[in-house]
Amino acid sequence: GVRVWSLGSGSRGNAIVVESDGRAILVDCGFGPRALVTRLRAVGIAPEQITALVLTHEHQDHASGAERAQHKWRWPVYATAGTLAALPEITTRWRRPVTPGAAVDLGDFALEAVAVPHDAAAPIACTITVQRSGARVGIAHDMG
Repeated sequence: GVRVWSLGSGSRGNAIVVESDGRAILVDCGFGPRALVTRLRAVGIAPEQITALVLTHEHQDHASGAERAQHKWRWPVYATAGTLAALPEITTRWRRPVTPGAAVDLGDFALEAVAVPHDAAAPIACTITVQRSGARVGIAHDMG
């Protein structure tokens, strides 16, 4: 199965965690590491269970904690080239450019990005599929 939690939604910060069989993906990281750990603990997830960070776009409420979290936990960061270019502080060796329409293998999960209209560099919505079960989650923020 798959479990999904919103760790926060709104102008103060956005983050969604998708978990299956003890492995997790974080979509957006609008919180610093301390707040993120508190929010993850509340749903029973440790940062070490997260195998990838997906960023939908570069705005503060979606990406303000990305660089510190990536540095602390060594998460690969999946985002469009436009989003990554707008976030120069993300360590180069952990950047994973995503092209809308192309599926990306994240190990236990598969990611597919879809371009969306929003006032950001190259924003996306995404689907995350659990490879083993086929369970699928769609995540779309800030449409328009």
